[in-house]
Amino acid sequence: MDSERRLALCKQYLSELIKRDKNHPSVIIWSVANKPHSTKPEAKGFFKKLYEHTKRLDSSRLVTLVSMLGLKEEALEYFDLICLNRYYGWYTEPGQLDLASQKLEKELEELYKVYKKPIILSEFGAGAIAGMHDHSSEMFSEEYQAEFIERYCKIIESKPYMAGEHVWCFADFKTAQAPRRVILNRKGVFTRTREPKLATHLLKRIWTKS
Repeated sequence: MDSERRLALCKQYLSELIKRDKNHPSVIIWSVANKPHSTKPEAKGFFKKLYEHTKRLDSSRLVTLVSMLGLKEEALEYFDLICLNRYYGWYTEPGQLDLASQKLEKELEELYKVYKKPIILSEFGAGAIAGMHDHSSEMFSEEYQAEFIERYCKIIESKPYMAGEHVWCFADFKTAQAPRRVILNRKGVFTRTREPKLATHLLKRIWTKS
């Protein structure tokens, strides 16, 4: 498929999305993409056109792009705010929460220094098998998941330019079979049957504190 056809399709999808949901009270931001593989030279101009298209359709809301590339995502300069998905301490630096925290804080500081825009950490979390406990916060224990989330939240709350956080995810869910997952994606703070894990109570304390 050529680039013009891809652009036309993306504009069509955005138009349909905004037409459907523009009056929904829960929609505060439009995102033109989630974790795009946008390392090709033409990606920057492509996303600029999607940003402009979205703004023409609805100028009342902010427009973003959810990135997994961080500073390598050159199109971030066009958007109203930055959304970043990060899993230091899980997919990278597994089990190393001190190093993970350092890398997250360093990246957030660098992003803000370059773009001077609000940042939302739009996806972060760690898997936990319900009922698995460990005194030393080993991966897949409820303690590790809770400590992972707590460390991320502390960093986010310490930065005045951070506009929000979104823990991934609400509840465990079924995924395709794979060696690194035991039946489910277990990043939920609730089980698949909606039983709370340790991280649920942690988030309640964080989000309800005065």
